[in-house]
Amino acid sequence: MASSSGTLTSRILIFSGLAFFLLVLIGPVITNMDGQNGTESGSLLRQVGYILTFGLLVFAVLREGHGTWALRMPLPIVVALGWCWISLAWAINFEIALQRVVLTTISVWFAFILVRGGGYQRSLDVLRSVLVIALVANYLIVWLDPQFGIHLSYDVTALYGNWRGMMGHKNFAGAVAAITILLFVFSPGRLHLGVRLAIIAAATYFLYKTQSKTSGGMVAIALIAGWVFLRFDRSIRRFAIPMLMVLSAAMLFVDSIFFSATSYDQILNPKAFTGRGFIWGTLLRYAQDNWLLGTGFGSFWNVGFESPVYTYGTGFVREISVGHNGYLDLLVTIGAPGLALALTATVIVPTVRLLTSAVSARRGALAVALLVFCVGHNCTESSLFERDSFVGVMMMIAVAYAYGWYARDERKGQSSAGGQDVFAALRKRTKTVTQI
Repeated sequence: MASSSGTLTSRILIFSGLAFFLLVLIGPVITNMDGQNGTESGSLLRQVGYILTFGLLVFAVLREGHGTWALRMPLPIVVALGWCWISLAWAINFEIALQRVVLTTISVWFAFILVRGGGYQRSLDVLRSVLVIALVANYLIVWLDPQFGIHLSYDVTALYGNWRGMMGHKNFAGAVAAITILLFVFSPGRLHLGVRLAIIAAATYFLYKTQSKTSGGMVAIALIAGWVFLRFDRSIRRFAIPMLMVLSAAMLFVDSIFFSATSYDQILNPKAFTGRGFIWGTLLRYAQDNWLLGTGFGSFWNVGFESPVYTYGTGFVREISVGHNGYLDLLVTIGAPGLALALTATVIVPTVRLLTSAVSARRGALAVALLVFCVGHNCTESSLFERDSFVGVMMMIAVAYAYGWYARDERKGQSSAGGQDVFAALRKRTKTVTQI
């Protein structure tokens, strides 16, 4: 009976994880179906769904006997989230800000409970399953309903023909495909190498068809970072990994200039990097005047005519809902102190732990690859502490892995955990063929 109860609890935990990440992936579609279309009030259906899945996860980890230990988050994350909550005191629109900080807190907390309570391997099983489902669904949508699955509007010629699947936008779809590649390259698993290579190939082709430059560039750098962690010792890692993070950010910034600008004065040209430079100029002007506190969490975009964007921005910037830079978006909402706390919690401390702890090469490589990808991705897209953004949630998963934020018995046995990364499996197969 006890064994049967344990199996049921484990199934509830896995189901809650699958349901949560599916909600994250189809969130934009649900919002549009709910009639909100990205407006400030959000989707009631999504909010109820997240509350139910969060409750199921907490129920499952408590039933498994982990107790409140499984519900804890690392102190730097708690402090960063705490500042977000404190910023509600000066938020431009308290009601909207409260909704957004609650959803952000649930999303961040869910990621840590899933890894801590569910364990490393089960959390990976959930992620891999969800991403395979998403990959299959994206291909089916493209083939069966190209009007929805492909950008076909001539109103935005820069996007015409790019695949988006069920994700609503090619940049969302590109990020999901890129993270699918990283998970199946680095994570230990019981899948046959041929199956894993097929999934990686399918995800790579879909990423190519999205023409998402940020995700394409960052997945290449993340693969290099993971390979460095696998191949070299700590002395090389401590230099190479931070350097790759810095270079990735510099690469994305320079890329925005290289194709559309010939001098520093043109960085803020509306055409630079699909208009991001113009958006960033608006954010920087506001931050210059309000660097300490900002608008309050989630109170810059989509809060009605109270938003500073109508004072500091012009043209199309007034019509968008995101700053296309996670760091600048945090700077204008929770100020320089909040941004510093967020970077410390999600980038600096996890990176230091990965480069100085005794984490196994396989687990460390996956954490490094995910972290590098998410850090770079936030240079041109906003996902850091951005409610239920998929890349933002995956960044919290990466942080949890970097902290070794899973069961103590798993940490003790991590060096012998089953499965091989793709690089190791291919090296082993190559050696076997050579010997024959």
